[in-house]
Amino acid sequence: MKKYIAGSLLAVGILGMNAAQASLVSVGTGLVYDSVANVTWSSDANLMNTMATSVGYTNLVNAIIAAVPTVHDTPNSHDNAGPGNYNLSSGDFVSGGVADWFGQMAFTGYLNSIDYLGHNTWELPTTYNQTCSGYNCTNSMMGELFYTGLGGTAGQSITTSHNASYSLFTNVQNAFYWSGTEDTSNPGGAWNFYTNGGTQGANDKSYNDYSWVVLPGNAGAAVPEPAGLALFGIGIMGLLMSRRKI
Repeated sequence: MKKYIAGSLLAVGILGMNAAQASLVSVGTGLVYDSVANVTWSSDANLMNTMATSVGYTNLVNAIIAAVPTVHDTPNSHDNAGPGNYNLSSGDFVSGGVADWFGQMAFTGYLNSIDYLGHNTWELPTTYNQTCSGYNCTNSMMGELFYTGLGGTAGQSITTSHNASYSLFTNVQNAFYWSGTEDTSNPGGAWNFYTNGGTQGANDKSYNDYSWVVLPGNAGAAVPEPAGLALFGIGIMGLLMSRRKI
C-alpha cells in the first residue's frame, strides 16, 4: 500500500511543480492566463491591427468611436469636452494597430461592447504603483509579463530573448505598449512599457502606442485545465490502488 501511495504522491508532486513553473498557459481560443499576475492576456499582441485587417481600418475606427465616443480621465489639458472628458476622432488612431492613449482606452471599451471572445471586462494592463522607471520593473502587468512570464532580458528585444511561453502569443511588437494607468504626477500622461528592451515609463497621452489587452482573473476558469484533470485522475487512481492493497 505504501508503495502505491508514494508513487501517486510523487506523480502529483511532479505535475504540481510543472504547473507552478508554467506561469502562462492557454485557456481557450485567443486567451492566455498569467497565474502570477492573475490576469488573462489576449494571445494576439496587436489585436487592433488584426481586427482592422479583417473589417477594414476605417470601419474599425468608426465602430470604436461609435461604441465609445468619449473617454473619461483625470482632468488634464488634453480634455476637449470639459474637464475629465475627451471626445474621440479619427485622428486618435493610426494604421497598424497604433493609437494614442485615448484611442486605445476606447478600443477596450469597443471590445467590451461586442463581448469579444465572450467577455466584457477587457482593459489596458495596469501599472500597480509608480515607483519604478527604466529596466527590471515588475510592478506592472506588462513588466511582469516581460520579465517573469516571457523570461525577457533587460536591454534586449522580447522577440529575440524569451522563453518557450512566447509561442503562446502572436503579433508581438518591438515597441511601446500603453498601460491604462495615468501618471499621477502629470494626468496628461500615462504609463507604458517598451518591449524592445524592457523599459517602463510615462509618456504624454497624445503619443501613439500599441495595446496588449487583458482580462482580470482567469477567463478560462470555467473550463477544466488538462493538468488539473490529470492531477484529479492520478489522485483517484492512487486511492483505488491503495484500497486494493489494504
